[in-house]
Order: sequence, then C-alpha cells, then structure tokens
Amino acid sequence: MKKLMQISLTAILLLLLNGCNPSALANMGNEPLDPSLPKLNSVRAIPSNTYVAFEWQPMTRKGIQGYNIYRTKTNQYVNSPTKELEKIASIRNPFASHYVDTGLQQNSTYTYTFTTLRGGFESPHGKIISIKTLPPFPPVTFVKGYQKSINTIKLLWRPHTDMRIKMYKIERSTNGSKWKWIGIAKHRMMSEYIDSSIAPGNSYTYRVTAVGFDDSVSKPSANVVILAR
Repeated sequence: MKKLMQISLTAILLLLLNGCNPSALANMGNEPLDPSLPKLNSVRAIPSNTYVAFEWQPMTRKGIQGYNIYRTKTNQYVNSPTKELEKIASIRNPFASHYVDTGLQQNSTYTYTFTTLRGGFESPHGKIISIKTLPPFPPVTFVKGYQKSINTIKLLWRPHTDMRIKMYKIERSTNGSKWKWIGIAKHRMMSEYIDSSIAPGNSYTYRVTAVGFDDSVSKPSANVVILAR
C-alpha cells in the first residue's frame, strides 16, 4: 500500500511538472490555458524566517508579459489529496524578476510554482518548488527574576546575540493561568523588564521571547517562577 501511494504521488508530480493535465491546469487562474506558452522553470528561492524571496530571468525575448505565482497552504502539499495550489500573486510586468512572499510561518514547508502570461493566456505549471522557512531563533538565555518590592518583580536576561533581533516580548502566567503578554523591551540590548503589577501570595511565572525585524520569533526562554511575598 505504501509503495502504491508513493507511485501515485510521483505520477501527480510528473503531471504538474510536465503540464500534461490540461483539465486541471485550465482552472489555475483567470486566463485560459495555452500549453504552447513557455514555462518558467528556472526560479531561485531564498527562505528566511517568515518570508521566501524569489528571483528569475525575465522572458521578454519570448514575448512573455507577466507571471502568476501559486502556493500551497503551510505544510499542505504532501497531505493534500488534490495537491491544490492557490494563486497568491499576479505580476503584470514583463521586466519583473523578483518577488517576496511574506507573512509565512517559521520552520514550515511551502510548495510554489510559476506560470507565464502572454496575450491573455497562461502557460502550464513551471517547476514545482518545495522550500522550508527557517526555524525560530535560539531562546533568550540566563533569564533571572527578583522581587524588588511588595508589588514589583524585575527580570534580567542576557541580550540575544543575533543582530536581526529588534525587541523582546515578556509573558506572564499567574498561579498557573494561561500565558499573557504583559510588555516588551524595545531594543536588542535592553535586557530588563520591571513588572509593577504583582500582589503578595501569588505565584508568577515569566518567559521572554526575542522578536526579529521581520516579526519572526525565538523559542521562549526557560520559565522563571517567583512566589510573591
């Protein structure tokens, strides 16, 4: 059974790569399919934490007037019974050669394909591109907490070494409740946070998460637990 599934998946991939399934490809976008149009098969993909950048050579010598870009949902290509790709962008400039797909999940696999446009028609799928975004940053280290007064706890940590970090998010759980975002430290080198809203007799658990300039995040730090007195 496993071998049969592998053969079926391979057959579907071949159909996508070779454009041999006109009935499926005809519904890819707003333009009717023209199997004679050249495919865009040479696309360079560069992943980051929350985006993927693409680069290709314009096909103006072949009269191409633009490109459509298709993508699966996060980690869905392998598990999808229909292998559906959704159009995420339509570039209507023959000289365009770059595109950045933003707002992606970290450490996640996405599948892309490009089509070319000419005279109101669309080519078959180009090369199928499967690419994984980068994993989260390493966690903030050496997080410590100290009760400074009856209603104040001060957190300290070591500044994150990655220059792509812009700030820190501080979360708190009170007496085992759900995590709540209580504040931020606005610079990579700002390595403290003062919580002035505590009450004696409660148990407070804190964690710190680094946030990148592209809004990517690190793994949470180790928990710091303080029983307020």
